[in-house]
Amino acid sequence: MSDLQTKPTLATLPFGAPTEQVMEIFQRDGGLILEGALTAAEVAAVNADLDAVLGAMHSGTIKDDPDAQAFWGPKTKRLTNVVTLSPTWRERLVDRDETYGYVRRVFDGVSDSFWLQASQAIEIQPGERVQPLHRDMGNYPVFNQYGPTGPEVTCNMILALMHSTEAAGATRIIPGSHRWDFSREGTQEMTIPAELKPGSVLFYGGKVIHGGGANVTANVKRRVIASSFNPAFLVPEEAYPFVVPMDEARKMSPRLQQMIGFRSFHQRDPRGGSLWQHNYEELALHLGL
Repeated sequence: MSDLQTKPTLATLPFGAPTEQVMEIFQRDGGLILEGALTAAEVAAVNADLDAVLGAMHSGTIKDDPDAQAFWGPKTKRLTNVVTLSPTWRERLVDRDETYGYVRRVFDGVSDSFWLQASQAIEIQPGERVQPLHRDMGNYPVFNQYGPTGPEVTCNMILALMHSTEAAGATRIIPGSHRWDFSREGTQEMTIPAELKPGSVLFYGGKVIHGGGANVTANVKRRVIASSFNPAFLVPEEAYPFVVPMDEARKMSPRLQQMIGFRSFHQRDPRGGSLWQHNYEELALHLGL
């Protein structure tokens, strides 16, 4: 999208659509909606996993940095380590062949192994203001100099656990902004809301301009899980090996263990070395996995 007169809706496909079809839209628009990733029963199970913890959490951040406060949101709860808290979420979304296939294609030519960058439940409360617009790849600012032609170094799947409507603060996104020069920041007027049904996901790349919307309702909260990923040679947002109990990690598949740092990363396409090892050997051997 290049101007205020053209504000396309986000394309929608069923979760599980062929990777080629998904990536064609992903690369064209910067993101799309994938419907039906989780069933109603699975959504209910994930919510049950999180209800008590989120209910006890405070809104806003304890950081005194004004930029961090604005980004976080004074009426927003952010709960990490969902990979430990919700087995249903990790098994039915993160560790699915479809998810793995989509993410691996995003990083094609960059890295054939990747971290689960974040497993963060986000709950926007009534009265929350709009979040500042940003690109997720801002976590790795050295890549900004390459602009739209640079490698993709992060992508995100935002899973709706409740109806994510515009009024409740649905993510606002500027389709096509992944092709802009990075000196162009965009405005809220250029965004469109990515409204989601429970169990559906917004799948988008790190170069796309977006931000959480304002929750203008009186009593409706918006709960989602941000499931983001980054190439294995970059540090993720969450320090999983320090917060995921070993007993819980042992229940996970080898693929998921690697995504959260309990196995080494081996770069084979494009050809590279191995990272995150012990005595130059596979970390899982040291951990007894």
